[in-house]
Amino acid sequence: MRAQDNPDHPAHMITTLASALRAKQKASKFTLPALAKAIGANAQSVTAALTGKSVPNATTAPRYAKFLGITIEEFTAMVKPGVKATKQTKPAKKGRKAKKAAKATSGAAPAKPAKTKQVTLAEAVELAGDDLAVEVHRATAVQRRVIVAVLGA
Repeated sequence: MRAQDNPDHPAHMITTLASALRAKQKASKFTLPALAKAIGANAQSVTAALTGKSVPNATTAPRYAKFLGITIEEFTAMVKPGVKATKQTKPAKKGRKAKKAAKATSGAAPAKPAKTKQVTLAEAVELAGDDLAVEVHRATAVQRRVIVAVLGA
């Protein structure tokens, strides 16, 4: 059995999304720009979803779900949250200058990892729908400190 024939394989999940979008596009007789406008996403995002190169991000996922007439849970199940379906590219080769710069900075202290919390696609979609959460996310570090101080968190 080939990996692509396995229904749990990421490529199959994206193909399912691509097939659903293609079927809806054909039924509605939409051009690509009209399809993108109907979904509420840009043409590049729609093209990537149609070709199976990537899945919609947390911001546009609810728009795709609404366009397809399914719930966000059904959409999430369709694309399997957490599966990276991006195009794999080879890292660029380093030239002499880049190697020299890397050598010069190799003695520097490593950067501290950012404190982030992993969230599921469904949680991200819920947060994207919360206007206050979106505005706080867009706030500068100084503005966030003020918000934290006001809320007493």
